[in-house]
Amino acid sequence: MSNTLSLNYTFNTPAIPVTDGPRLVYLLLEIGEETRSASLPVNLALVLDVSESMHIRVANDEQFQELAHSGLLQEILIDGVPAWQSTEIPPEVLARLPRKIDRVRDALQTTVEHLRPSDRFSLLAFAGEAVTLIKNSAGAHKERLLNVVDELDKLQLGDDTYIGRGLALGIEELRTGASANLANRLLVLTDGFTLDEDVCRTWALHARQANIPISTIGLGGEFNEELMIPIADQTGGEAYLLETPEDIPAVLAQELQRAQAVSYRHLEIKLRPAQGVQVRAAHRVRPSIGPVEVLEEGGSYNFLLGDMVAGEKPALLIEMIAPPRPAGIFRLAQALLACDDPVSIDRSNLSGYKIREDVVIEYVDEVNYVHQPIPGVMHIVEALIAYKLQRRAQADVEAGDVEGATQKLRAAATRLLDMGEEELAGEAQKQAELLERGGQTDAWRTKKLRYETRKLTHRMSE
Repeated sequence: MSNTLSLNYTFNTPAIPVTDGPRLVYLLLEIGEETRSASLPVNLALVLDVSESMHIRVANDEQFQELAHSGLLQEILIDGVPAWQSTEIPPEVLARLPRKIDRVRDALQTTVEHLRPSDRFSLLAFAGEAVTLIKNSAGAHKERLLNVVDELDKLQLGDDTYIGRGLALGIEELRTGASANLANRLLVLTDGFTLDEDVCRTWALHARQANIPISTIGLGGEFNEELMIPIADQTGGEAYLLETPEDIPAVLAQELQRAQAVSYRHLEIKLRPAQGVQVRAAHRVRPSIGPVEVLEEGGSYNFLLGDMVAGEKPALLIEMIAPPRPAGIFRLAQALLACDDPVSIDRSNLSGYKIREDVVIEYVDEVNYVHQPIPGVMHIVEALIAYKLQRRAQADVEAGDVEGATQKLRAAATRLLDMGEEELAGEAQKQAELLERGGQTDAWRTKKLRYETRKLTHRMSE
């Protein structure tokens, strides 16, 4: 079997000066893939929120202006703050305003067109209760999805939101259709807070153990990103923030395409540092920035990266402390990439794909040393720092440390501006100004800043 994957490494510097003390270096480990035609069929579970909030009619900007111009919306002051109040809107006008559930239905009707006969799918809905609408079925029977989507808005599952109940049913359906030759994916969409957060975390743990990535879609500002993002990170899925219901079809289609582009599963990088080398921290930096699960055993570190989606080039950034050495070329670590290869020609061996790489760097005499940072790695380092500053600022806000949070947000804004991310820099700066004026941040801006800083390295690779 010929290798189609590669494990590549780059340091933030081409060399280390010979000194008497240790040196901090950044190691970027990237997984590359040659063009590959084969990909796995997907085993997909769609878990959808159908609570009452999904049935509220929402006006886009154009419709909002039309309502205001016709006198059906009036601007009033509430505690000195401008707000809009609706008068009685005629039923025929109200009926023209779409609901979130309508956009979900539109998205499912589009999604069904892209299901392949070899794919498998199931459809589940939740609110106060959860129900399986379509049990795990072959993609060849995708017309079942079309027959059910028009009934979504008629479901009566209660007024509350229990995401965990939907996750439980979704995972059950995925296990029913599970196969070594399928790429699992659970996609959950919600627009509100759930009443069973601990249950959700428990099911996320079960999903990780069963190699089921969970991708989360949060719609609007009224959901808990502190739950939705960690679920995605823990299981190897992706986390999305949608500002308007109009974005639902595009994101559902994108996530199905990602699931259908998996060719290798259960990627894992094992790193064994050389004697005297310390691993200080590690973060996943592609496809998005976030924590990576680390298993340490006997001086080796195992980093779990989930499935390989074609074109995304998963990557880790590792902070290492290199010990002093004399001039010469030295190995700082040995890296091993391991994964399952279900689409291999060798059907008798669905696992055991391994690539080894010695991670070496040159030590040079200080008199010959020229500081030449590697731009590609340093841009990723800057993005990671901006991401961590934003997260630490939010922690300071929650702890009541307004001054500390303000300083970190301003530092994040400076980093983002240096990276050319002017819009994000402006958001961070506005948050800092809000803190200085009133000691509080804007909840929507905080949410948006967190999601957008996660994608900084993804935009660099486009």
